[in-house]
Amino acid sequence: MKYNIKNQIAPALARGLKVLELLAQEESELSLKSISERLTIPTPSLWRILCVLRDNGYLLYDENKKTYRLGSKFLYLGNILLNRMGFRSQARGYLKQLVELTGETAELSTRVKDQLILIDQVEGPEVVRLFSRIGSAYPYFHATAPGKVYLAHITGEKLKRVMDRMGLPRITKHTITKFTELENELKSVKERGYGFDRQEMRIGVSRIASPVYDQMGNIMACLGVAGPSFRITIKNHEKIGKWTKDLAEKLSAELIEQAGAGL
Repeated sequence: MKYNIKNQIAPALARGLKVLELLAQEESELSLKSISERLTIPTPSLWRILCVLRDNGYLLYDENKKTYRLGSKFLYLGNILLNRMGFRSQARGYLKQLVELTGETAELSTRVKDQLILIDQVEGPEVVRLFSRIGSAYPYFHATAPGKVYLAHITGEKLKRVMDRMGLPRITKHTITKFTELENELKSVKERGYGFDRQEMRIGVSRIASPVYDQMGNIMACLGVAGPSFRITIKNHEKIGKWTKDLAEKLSAELIEQAGAGL
């Protein structure tokens, strides 16, 4: 007996995939009504699909706003894919070089919707050093070096819309909380090729980060260092920033070359 594979695909699964693709493309969270209207899926059917995706970790539901966004399961699956693609193993060599140059903990982070996720790190040799759990999430882009790198690649009205959504909350007394001040900071980030946060996310901690690009010119990750603010300072951030930028550019070039070769 022959089966028509196309006809055997479950409609609910196909609709579920469309929901995930829609939420992946959107910068903002979406309500049940919005998703239903965009995908022309009847509300009762869509509600059942959303419940299954939520219960299995593929979606997060905000009780207050009644909206949905992608869940942490994608980070888990993405990490598996990154490992299989060899990205993190390639980046690890650059993380180690950064530790050797700076003596500080080196970090690799990426953006998942409105959060920065730490996907790898190599600890520095100093007794007083930074350590963060792999998978740690940071929602405050305006207060972290990697976040500033991502924001620096958004301009004009789009940046204003993004920051209106994310907000500029004061995390420490050093956090930038004015949009005009952030705009000026982001221009400097774009010009020098690295972001620098000075105790803006956590008192006593400073970070420097540079973008790692894919073959399309999009940021796929940030390579950077984190350490106590008495060692990463205004006086030496340019030197550390140059090391970070140079290594991030080398990693980008390696990844782009491999993508071009189809490896």
